[in-house]
Amino acid sequence: MTTSGIEDAPKNGSMSPSYRRDIRGWRGLVKSQGLQITILLSALIVLGCQLRIQPVDLSQDTPVNLTLLPPAHLHILIPASRPDVNLCKVLLSASVLGYPSPVIINWNQEFNDNSLVEGGSHLAKISGIYDYVSDLAAAHDNDLVLMLDGYDVWLQLRAQTLLDRYYHLNRLADTRIHAEMGSAANETRQEIIFGCQKRCWPWTPQDPPCYAVPNSTLPKNVYGSRTDTLATEDNPFINYRPRFLNSGTAIGPVKAMRKLFGQALKQARDEPNIGSDQYIFSHIFGDQEIWREAIGRDAILGQQRTRSGPKQGLRGREFFIEEHISEVRAKAAEREDGNFEFGIGVDYGAEIVLNTVFAEEDTAWLAFSNRTQIVQASLEHADAAKSVKFLADDIASTLPPFWTSSTEDLPRTREWQNISLLTDIYTGNTPVVVHHNAHRDNLKSRRESWWPLTWFYVHARTLLDISVYNPLVALAVSGYDKSSRRQWWAFGTWKGGARDGSWKAGDEGEGWLRFDDICREYHEEIFGDDRGPWELPVAH
Repeated sequence: MTTSGIEDAPKNGSMSPSYRRDIRGWRGLVKSQGLQITILLSALIVLGCQLRIQPVDLSQDTPVNLTLLPPAHLHILIPASRPDVNLCKVLLSASVLGYPSPVIINWNQEFNDNSLVEGGSHLAKISGIYDYVSDLAAAHDNDLVLMLDGYDVWLQLRAQTLLDRYYHLNRLADTRIHAEMGSAANETRQEIIFGCQKRCWPWTPQDPPCYAVPNSTLPKNVYGSRTDTLATEDNPFINYRPRFLNSGTAIGPVKAMRKLFGQALKQARDEPNIGSDQYIFSHIFGDQEIWREAIGRDAILGQQRTRSGPKQGLRGREFFIEEHISEVRAKAAEREDGNFEFGIGVDYGAEIVLNTVFAEEDTAWLAFSNRTQIVQASLEHADAAKSVKFLADDIASTLPPFWTSSTEDLPRTREWQNISLLTDIYTGNTPVVVHHNAHRDNLKSRRESWWPLTWFYVHARTLLDISVYNPLVALAVSGYDKSSRRQWWAFGTWKGGARDGSWKAGDEGEGWLRFDDICREYHEEIFGDDRGPWELPVAH
């Protein structure tokens, strides 16, 4: 349901009296002054947003009018089959940060196959997302899809930061790929970024997802002298630099995601597995790296290599097992495009997503203006090779966290450096997404204990109210390079909930899942303000 700016205030619901007065005031002003006032005010709001949208690598000859850039869309896909307080948390965090309303994949489906992980829901995640991206027309091939797990993920930074980092990491990866592969790289480039973790799971060290994937780009002393050494029995992987794929979060273009999820669906059906999407995606990632090794050999040595047994990787990696190279060549030959390249990479430095598993003690909640907090965190992580000092520019340059189009009583001028953000002390990076997949010692409970530490928690109800009424503006301006910069918009205009990804035109209802319907019973944990359930305003 559109929220273009000036609507009747709700007759009831949970909006504060002052905000209701603001809406009535706007209504009266427009009634007396006419359409010109509406256009002027909307234009000023849009202009204010655009002026604070600052891509990281704008060049001197950037167009003055960023609105002349072509549009593209960001789609947020969340696999979830049932209401849950933790689903409500990711929905709320997305809403208050101005992200598009998510699409829920596999809503109301049941998964009861005891032979598969989570009853088969992980495999349904693959098929559900494949169906969604396959239904999008070719005109949306260059749109971006952000996939988030439904029950243990929060967002804490804006879409501008997300997209700038996505393109920045791709540029860095492409430089590495071409340096390693030389002429064999051809048009090989990174397009899809998954989260990254310290343990290769659920594979063994002799499998491609473990030995064939690239080494971490983090410094070799990122954890001090203990880097890449076994730790205690309780957490043996905590000292290792992340290099292994975690499938809880991924971002990439629609066309690339369609290819990847199509292959994942094929392997889920054709190959024995435990019903784990991570098993399948990490397998594809490992095989992709085997494929790159194979075409690298072909380019340098032709088809002359006939020695059996493991051979040193041409790109300075581990030894590659010949049987695996033969298997991947066969898989590529079966594909219509004749290759096994999917453009997959991982987020080594947790710039987009921080996976808390095997990194349970790597983080701290920091306000970067609070030097006492910074010093204390540095002392507690004294072995860190890099000290945390300043808030990243790609955060500081975005709209302030409490900026809204309303005059509601909020700390609107408070800057990002003055709010608390979960930060990796060892890398110095503040991630856009926090994935609470740490599970030892009941650390999943941090989804509850850390929720009140988020910067938006105290004002969550007010921010959710306002997000429904905020005018629709571009989320970001960003691109791989100057020529590919785009205005990024939400795909769809409804707010205050999520869209049912299985809904099709002609189906009963409208396919809209209201936040208050999904989250009514969880209001106290979500808001903590003793004000009862949140209600979606009637006029929205």
